[in-house]
Amino acid sequence: MSKSIEQHTLRTSRSLLRGLLVLALASVASVASLGGGTLVGSQTASAAPPPQTDKDKAREFFLEGDALFKKELYSAAIENFKKANELYPHPINLYNIARGYEKLGDADNCIKVYNDYLDFHRRQNNGKDPSDLVDVKASIAKCQLLQKPEVTIDSDPYGAAIYLDDKTKLVGQTPITLKLDPGKYKLYLNLDGYVPFEQDLQVSTGQPMTLKFKLEKFQRVGKVRVKSNVRGATVFVDGRNVGLTPYSDTITLEEGAHQIAVSKDEYVPFNREVKVTVNQTEEITAQIFLRDAPATWKGYVGWTSIILGVGAGVGGYFAGVKADEYFNDTKDFDKWSGLQKIGYGVGGGLVGAGILLVILEATDTQLIKSDDELDPMANAPRSPSVKPFVSAGGLVGADVRF
Repeated sequence: MSKSIEQHTLRTSRSLLRGLLVLALASVASVASLGGGTLVGSQTASAAPPPQTDKDKAREFFLEGDALFKKELYSAAIENFKKANELYPHPINLYNIARGYEKLGDADNCIKVYNDYLDFHRRQNNGKDPSDLVDVKASIAKCQLLQKPEVTIDSDPYGAAIYLDDKTKLVGQTPITLKLDPGKYKLYLNLDGYVPFEQDLQVSTGQPMTLKFKLEKFQRVGKVRVKSNVRGATVFVDGRNVGLTPYSDTITLEEGAHQIAVSKDEYVPFNREVKVTVNQTEEITAQIFLRDAPATWKGYVGWTSIILGVGAGVGGYFAGVKADEYFNDTKDFDKWSGLQKIGYGVGGGLVGAGILLVILEATDTQLIKSDDELDPMANAPRSPSVKPFVSAGGLVGADVRF
């Protein structure tokens, strides 16, 4: 419930008498019009009262805000208290606004407006604290526990790229101040020419942190650039995870031999030792391909062609046998003999084309998933294109193009 007039009357009877005395003397502005005038007895107005019309409007907004607060409609209540305070500034309005933010869990505004309330009261009462100071400080402490702690991260030298947990998502550069949820984080700092830095980070509730890290400079360094034909593959340098492909940054390394690896689930990993030369950039093209290549149309068509070819050859054989046994020295002999030749020709062509397709299927191992393809120009060499054909004269073959 908001800080209403009735509540304050029960707690501050002396303030009520003093407020009535002030009204009787007509020398001090009373905030009684906000709800009966009981809270203002403990406070001394320093300025002339505003026009009556503003006081009346402020009282209406205040009462509406109080009713909304009791219904737990805190956002709407806050807006009414703000309007009341614009028309007739008073600590009670600020107090109720702060209470609304506290109920909403808006920690930053809760703390700010509670402090505004204390400052306003002290200005009106020659530096004297309000009677509810202990309660207000308890509310401020409660809101501070809801705040995301401020974490300041700096480095020497400054300008290092900052990553938290995910090396693919840049948070910013040092120095930077972040508001983080309490919990554990993995902090990464990268600065060209310096040894990459990483450290576990524990953020605790209500405990701001200031961190500064001294980065170690490489003495004799060169650079490595890694390219790959597959997206989402992990790039490792000397066993250290540096990011995912496509990886556009150059990697600064000390002079000497280093191990570069690129891997992804379902793919044969890439490993290579690279020799880093001072002030030189070595480019590595890491092509990786599926460990178990999926079946393609070449295998299906190849085996089907072999089966049909064998069938056609068998048909040609029986046509020849029938020609010799039943149609020898007859006018139908040439017909059956021709069928024999067609059967052998078609069968041989289909078997030959099928065998070729099966061989190509078996040797085509450099495949990647279409969704993983990063750069078609960097992909494996194109597989041969095979197109079976039958000529007008019955000759069967295959058109093979690379």
